[in-house]
Amino acid sequence: MKLYSEVVRRESLADPQIRTMYGLMDTFYDHMEPDAFLKDLADKDYCILLLDGGGQIVGFSTQKTTSVAVGGEEVFGVFSGDTIIHKDFWGSRELFTAFASHYLAYGEKYEEYYWFLIVKGYKTYKILSTFFLEFYPRAGAPVPTREAAIMAAYGQAFFPGDYNARTGVVEYRRIKDVLKIGVADVDERVRRDQNARFFERANPGYLHGNDLVCIAKLSKENIRPAAHRLLFGR
Repeated sequence: MKLYSEVVRRESLADPQIRTMYGLMDTFYDHMEPDAFLKDLADKDYCILLLDGGGQIVGFSTQKTTSVAVGGEEVFGVFSGDTIIHKDFWGSRELFTAFASHYLAYGEKYEEYYWFLIVKGYKTYKILSTFFLEFYPRAGAPVPTREAAIMAAYGQAFFPGDYNARTGVVEYRRIKDVLKIGVADVDERVRRDQNARFFERANPGYLHGNDLVCIAKLSKENIRPAAHRLLFGR
């Protein structure tokens, strides 16, 4: 089935759309709380909606344009919040295509622009390895000093008290939404992929809802050539 995407301002979302979005999260996550979902949504600027042929929301990702202070310098980027795709559409590239198209263009006005994200499942982590030449953390590549400082700055700014600077993981002190068993478990089949193995090592508490802090520079030069052709047809 052909899927479509829309990038919309958060405040333009109608109540029925928000209820559908919450329903998707509640389907695939345990410990979802409506108030926490709405609070997180209210903090975002944009929402990328994934729509089926009938216009039904089958996935979404919330986004916040932001910056962090690193050694007296302001580093700009976009922070991705709640993100989910219905399992019937796993494997679709449309959501990431919309994200990349919008934010690659948005970031061109900055000397450098980053994707800030936190990852609690290996499927999201594999997006980084599929589409980017360089991203951190990753297997076989020590995190450069500058990127480590950026990751630490946004981890501490967004998750004070929960971010573990030693591990690079957000280790929540309270019960947090957790992917349901069977949604993104790392089993023996999945472990054949080195990126899934790395994710499991880097975030061993993912089953409890912990998030791995990750970054990737959003630039055309950092998109894998094959992925660029796949996403944009050239």
